[in-house]
Amino acid sequence: MPLNQSDYNIQVHNVDPITIVDESSATEYYVGVSKNTGNEGKANWRIKRIWKIGNVWKFGFPNGDQSFKFVWDDRYDYTYSA
Repeated sequence: MPLNQSDYNIQVHNVDPITIVDESSATEYYVGVSKNTGNEGKANWRIKRIWKIGNVWKFGFPNGDQSFKFVWDDRYDYTYSA
């Protein structure tokens, strides 16, 4: 029996999203969330950068965009804003 595209989408199956964390330093982290693939080279990630300036932790997304359209492997190349 052939599978439909929706058979591969974890949203349809109510599965937790794939989440990875890159601890770049003690004061900088990147969190990546993908809804349907663990492929880090595919433009299917929402990436959050968390960094500390003084005593304040800041959070930002590539150009302030929280869409699932970024490539995890390119996380250091984006400009992050709230």
